[in-house]
Amino acid sequence: MKIISPRDFVDVVLIKQYEDGTIASAATNVEHALCPPQPRYVRGFNYPCGCFCIPVPGEPGKTQVLAFFQTDLGGYLPQTVVDSFFPSSMAGFYSNLTKAVKTVKT
Repeated sequence: MKIISPRDFVDVVLIKQYEDGTIASAATNVEHALCPPQPRYVRGFNYPCGCFCIPVPGEPGKTQVLAFFQTDLGGYLPQTVVDSFFPSSMAGFYSNLTKAVKTVKT
């Protein structure tokens, strides 16, 4: 028996790149007929969230990041579990974001 059930999320995401090189990503939770809840997953919920990747003027190797997230993991998780999960989850997010920004810049 698993202690923590796997989660799934259904979001709509908009990504836009501006003339100055800024990349904006905005997302929010949606319900969609083609993505019904699955019996082996707990459906999580992302409130409106996003990220701005802003080039630092005069420093081509640097990008300023402004991110905002509010996630409800759903189900019944003790706060200690949530607190221990999020730091590693966010570290993974920023690691992947770094790779994505480098890919877009090249």
